[in-house]
Amino acid sequence: MKISGINHINIVTTPAQLADVVTFYEQIIGLKQGLRAPSKRDGAWLYCGDTAIIHVSVVPEPPYAGADTPINHVALACSDVGACMQNLARNHIVYTMDYRSPPEMTQLFLYDPAGVRIELNFAGEQPPTLQEHTHDT
Repeated sequence: MKISGINHINIVTTPAQLADVVTFYEQIIGLKQGLRAPSKRDGAWLYCGDTAIIHVSVVPEPPYAGADTPINHVALACSDVGACMQNLARNHIVYTMDYRSPPEMTQLFLYDPAGVRIELNFAGEQPPTLQEHTHDT
């Protein structure tokens, strides 16, 4: 067997949280809700291009939340850190930032409405505040 990559991440949420979770991944992360295979549970599939990378499944009770869940976080490869930071601020999304070099990478950490920790990786990008500082003469 040869593995070619991750097919999707499944996030479980309650019926009350479903709309907020879908809205978060569409408006904050930039994914688009699309075709979903028939299932016994309600939910949504969220696409990056032609690939449904996030599957949201509805469960009757909230899953265990906390730092010690079996999956610690979901990391996404992204571009345009400045636009992302503006979108997060506009939507009042709390996040933390880490800048690493070498290799150069900005990382933003935040939580979705279901409590899943999200890591947004911007390889080769400096955050706007660092860009402004390093370009001052």
